[in-house]
Amino acid sequence: MRQKAAVILLLCHLALSGCALNSEVRTVADDQSALLFGFFDMSEAPFELTCVRITQNERAGIAYRQSCMTTLASGLFFLENAPAMKYHVPFFYAGGRLHMISSEEKDLIDVPAGSLYFLGSFKYKVLYRDLGEILKLTPEKYGLNPVKRPDEAAVLKMLLEKVQDPRSKQRIRDRLAKRRG
Repeated sequence: MRQKAAVILLLCHLALSGCALNSEVRTVADDQSALLFGFFDMSEAPFELTCVRITQNERAGIAYRQSCMTTLASGLFFLENAPAMKYHVPFFYAGGRLHMISSEEKDLIDVPAGSLYFLGSFKYKVLYRDLGEILKLTPEKYGLNPVKRPDEAAVLKMLLEKVQDPRSKQRIRDRLAKRRG
């Protein structure tokens, strides 16, 4: 009887923990997919950037779809083949620490079909000097301020070398050509 109860308890635990997990973001490799991208300048940060998290305004079961965008230590982050919908960037990880950005609905981003959507360039600043023991950082402890450099063209040039989808590469080339001409 005890073994049966232990097995039932284990199965319940596994079922409940599975429901609590967010499904990965959905992607679609077609002509209507979008490319979202941005840049965090972490040159003054005490940590290395490891994950910029994105949430789709679409549920999979009871939770919204959420995952890390492709995130490079250099500060570049992007999501290829994103379907047109609303998105949110709630937080990022650097140095194993969660950095909260926003959880407000007003910060949803409406991404059009087939677009190159530049989320912006931002500079990380330490506002609270003793970050060593803090695992969850709120915006009061660090600053993430918009900056003009690198601009969209510079980030697109970085991105051109990193994206995989040929449609994304062509859209980037077209955008860069338009900016020059």
